[in-house]
Amino acid sequence: MKIHDIGRHTLVYGDDDVSTMTYRGRVSYNEMREILATEDLSNVPDAVLLLCDIRAFEGMDGETRRLGATNPKPAKRYFTAYIGAGFSLRVFVNMWNRATNFIHGEKYVSGFFDDEASARVWLLAQKEAFEREEMRRTTGSESEILG
Repeated sequence: MKIHDIGRHTLVYGDDDVSTMTYRGRVSYNEMREILATEDLSNVPDAVLLLCDIRAFEGMDGETRRLGATNPKPAKRYFTAYIGAGFSLRVFVNMWNRATNFIHGEKYVSGFFDDEASARVWLLAQKEAFEREEMRRTTGSESEILG
């Protein structure tokens, strides 16, 4: 497990492949740069699992959002579970996912949860389903895999 304290925010790369980003307050441009600098872009898994605790999130300006959005996204799929998202953030995330997936194919999947336990269960289930689909895609049909 790797823990990064970035200003008031905390990013934990967990041993279970789930990364947890806890936002506390507004995210500055420099904090976003630090968050992105923690990524090892040469060693990105096919499926990235991110749990975002945004109960104390207070937003970010447009320049900071652009920085995060333009960072390379080399994984095949990004699963993000949000804890504490209000209505407006849910709408924004869903619209952004739809637009991005329209352009890049089915790459971003998000869910919204009230607690960490249910969010983590969902993330691990999404990864398992993704890996089954990847196995079918690379080796043939499920019936061929099962025998």
